[in-house]
Amino acid sequence: MQVRGSDDTLQFADKFRNYSKEDGHAYKKMNNKKFVLRRKSKLYCPNCKTKNNLNSIYCKECGTLLEDISKRTYDFSISNILSNISLKDSFKVAGFTTLILFAISIVLKLILRVSLGNYVSYISTFDLLLLINGGNLNILTNANSMMNYGNYYNFAFQICSLALLVLPVICMVVSYNIFMKQKNTDELTLVRQAIGVGVIYGIILTVLALVSRNSLSIGGGYLSSGYSLVYGVSFLSVLVRGILLGFLSILYIGTKKEYIQNNMYLGIFKQVVNTVFLGYFIVFVLLVLGYFIGLSYVYEFGISGSISNINIFVVISQLAAYIWGFANLNPVTIGNQNLFLTNIFSTSLSIDFKLCLIAFIALSALILLISGIKLNNKYKTHAKKATLIFSGFYAILMGVLAVFTCVNVNGGSLLGYNVQMNMSIIFTLIISFIYSFIVTFIGFKLNNWD
Repeated sequence: MQVRGSDDTLQFADKFRNYSKEDGHAYKKMNNKKFVLRRKSKLYCPNCKTKNNLNSIYCKECGTLLEDISKRTYDFSISNILSNISLKDSFKVAGFTTLILFAISIVLKLILRVSLGNYVSYISTFDLLLLINGGNLNILTNANSMMNYGNYYNFAFQICSLALLVLPVICMVVSYNIFMKQKNTDELTLVRQAIGVGVIYGIILTVLALVSRNSLSIGGGYLSSGYSLVYGVSFLSVLVRGILLGFLSILYIGTKKEYIQNNMYLGIFKQVVNTVFLGYFIVFVLLVLGYFIGLSYVYEFGISGSISNINIFVVISQLAAYIWGFANLNPVTIGNQNLFLTNIFSTSLSIDFKLCLIAFIALSALILLISGIKLNNKYKTHAKKATLIFSGFYAILMGVLAVFTCVNVNGGSLLGYNVQMNMSIIFTLIISFIYSFIVTFIGFKLNNWD
């Protein structure tokens, strides 16, 4: 029989000891990611029904514990999410956002009166509200005269300005903080909130688009000519963009630090949004600097006549989105230029700007490499999974950017010009996913070479 010595006994005891005898620190860390403190009731004590503060742990009247330790379980099935969405709270956030934007649209209409004069009376406040949210303006005209009877012209104006899209996002943040922020208690609740607000907001904008369709008839004049116009914002465009605006805004601003720590998907989603915004912002700043030092790139795309009366910062904010798309190897159309990595040097752009475009590609690669390093620091043991999730979200965000930045002015034979600025949504999704996965994965692996 083997007898343990005193040293062996101490080592044996230390092996199973939970706390240090010297300083009391814990030898073993309990994994609390599967457990969470939850309130038994929002405000009222479950025992005496006394109203308490949301931060109270014990009831101020009877002393009952207001929090319980419970197992963190989430059922992210579609039926569970949809069946527990608070339509009342979602309508409050979406509705109040619409009211704020309506007030802003009234102010914008007063500003437009200075430049458009009495013509501004043909533009309704609802039209401006819908255009702020990225809606497409469609115009159908019927021209009647002795020279041309019954000729129809269809104008398509699809102008989504990133500068204007900031307004509904800010209004969404304000509404969320007022009506919904305190009820954001876990990841599942946040997803429900985002879906609810997105759908309700899209429906509200769709209803406004359907009721704001206008018609105008202008008759008389030389040879008894007359024109009739039917114009309005496409309900399908505001439905899709309203849902995207509401969902993405709420999901981003509602993601808390503890969600990022406990949920890989939400953590990576927020990192992707920050990455896309960082890249876009750097490109925007560099384009502004390039404009002030004399680069003529703004006028090299054949659209100078169409943008001459538009604030230069609004134009650059739009161009920055396309340049950032190109920097991620996506095909981009800006005016009369089709930009892609393989044909960049065959375009009529100046050599200085061509070199700038190549530098933007290097910039995007550097940003994605850094993102891969950050993924490694957070999810060291999940290389492929973390990178795939990142690339999936990244491709979706770039696709959303393509949706919200499309410009298509088709004037037909009456106006005599067309203006296009867009990124192909399908190509953007595919190429952005492949490109971001390769570069981010390289960055992830580079961080292991210490």
